[in-house]
Amino acid sequence: MEKLAGVSVSAGIAVGKAMIIDRPKLVIKRRKIDESAIDEEKEKFETSVRAIYNELENLIEITQNRDNRDILKTQKIILKDPEFIASINKMITKKLYTVEYAIKKHFSSVIEIFNNLENEYFTERSTDYEDVAYRLLSHILDLKQDRYDQLEEDSILITINITPSEVTRVFEKNIKGICLEQGSKNSHSSIIARSMNLPTLVNVHGLTEKIRNGNKVIIDGNKGRLIINPDKETLEKYIPLLEKEIRKKEELLTLIDKECITRDGRKISLQSNIEIPEELDQVLKFKSKGIGLFRTEFLFIDRKDLPGEDEQCEIYRKISEALKPESVVIRTIDVGGDKLSQLLNIEHEFNPNLGTRGIRISLKHIPVFKTQIKAILRASLNKNIKMMFPMISTVGEIITIKEIIAECKSELDQAKIGYDKDIEIGAMIEIPSAAITSDTIAEECDFLSIGTNDLVQYTLAVDRDNESIESYYVPYHPSVLRLLRLTVENGHKKNRSVSICGEMASEKTYIPLLIGLGIDEFSVSPGRLLMVKNEIINCSYEKAKKIAEEALSKKTYLDVFNIINQEEDC
Repeated sequence: MEKLAGVSVSAGIAVGKAMIIDRPKLVIKRRKIDESAIDEEKEKFETSVRAIYNELENLIEITQNRDNRDILKTQKIILKDPEFIASINKMITKKLYTVEYAIKKHFSSVIEIFNNLENEYFTERSTDYEDVAYRLLSHILDLKQDRYDQLEEDSILITINITPSEVTRVFEKNIKGICLEQGSKNSHSSIIARSMNLPTLVNVHGLTEKIRNGNKVIIDGNKGRLIINPDKETLEKYIPLLEKEIRKKEELLTLIDKECITRDGRKISLQSNIEIPEELDQVLKFKSKGIGLFRTEFLFIDRKDLPGEDEQCEIYRKISEALKPESVVIRTIDVGGDKLSQLLNIEHEFNPNLGTRGIRISLKHIPVFKTQIKAILRASLNKNIKMMFPMISTVGEIITIKEIIAECKSELDQAKIGYDKDIEIGAMIEIPSAAITSDTIAEECDFLSIGTNDLVQYTLAVDRDNESIESYYVPYHPSVLRLLRLTVENGHKKNRSVSICGEMASEKTYIPLLIGLGIDEFSVSPGRLLMVKNEIINCSYEKAKKIAEEALSKKTYLDVFNIINQEEDC
């Protein structure tokens, strides 16, 4: 038996057979091109190098492990090596090789040289070259092979990393859990794993070295632990815990048709956050009161061109149709320029979190922004769609956005294309400046939505993905609570509803506190919806208000912690 530590991103216990999923093998055959295709092939090479370079930079920014960062930096150097670039271009021009065969030829030669040196350092270097070659070739070949076909029901997925859409795909195969060697707690993949209630661990160092296909494993998503080949005593300890979790999930299913209302009669609207359309089945299954946050980033990431108006409209329309008459809040793209540099030719920024991201990227690229707005407008004929804008820092941005929306409406009118003329718009409050001036922002909006993930990060100046300073990331810090209270009060003064859509809304400990602060709507991942409903219907609003007032009166977050963790029921 062996135990490995990891970071839990989705709680729960899973017991099953390990299935290691490696990346698919690439078959590159020798093939020549016509002289007329030389420029096209060289352009393909240049585009792929640029894309993989940006991908590596993004990975470096989210990777906390120093060794992993150093490896990725080495791969960047390999990718930009003038000799490598000259070698590929020469093979394309002089030997008329396809770009993929030229890359295979170049890297095979280099790796062979390193391996023949019989030196540990150079053996490690050859691994870096192999990885760069694989990244490049996968991009050039536009590899879309489903590497998860071999997954069996009731197995536990073991792999290096996983994309958001892949999480959905493996969930459909009825696996028991996910364990990754890389990944971060607040990545979109982790958020979706939580929404699917899949026990998941990330950052399990040494995972693929220590585990073998078919090993019996236990994921303890409550303690951040992976147990390989558990002994009889350990199994006897975990099986009752697993059975208890299963019973609890079955009990929660009985709440699907129950109204979301506190013990003393305060109604709370409980909605869902979704990342990709495939999560819609979960939303409908648990009878969510609509979608409080539809993230649209999936439309823009990991592709070679921008999504068109028709493509976006069709996706938004299908979501609206499936949910009507419940509302669907569509948030415009909320991603840093580093993620879109390939599509929008954006210069590299050293600190994307404080740079061109969220609404800033939309206002800097008006044609792209207008395409998304018009797609949302065109999809709004069911009158259940709302628009929401991320990373608002000042009311001036909302005024500018409204002017752009007016332009879009005018263009649709001229084209005689229908839309909901009374479509509501909302602002995300996730920057301290927005919370402090939420009274003026509320005047220009129909609703406010608090994104606690970023609000905590920006208020406390702490990178939420940086494990070394995670103790500073305190959602119940007095400064954060005061900004939450101020936003709720300012919204209510203007008769605007105030929702909360950050991860804080799906933490049991914080739910009474948020109810007491006056939050009108909770929007959480579908997999957490019934748990949150259970907490709400067992809570007293009057008692919650007292908890909130007492928490607001405290000087330190440790004092607040003691208040919100009292054993008494709300």
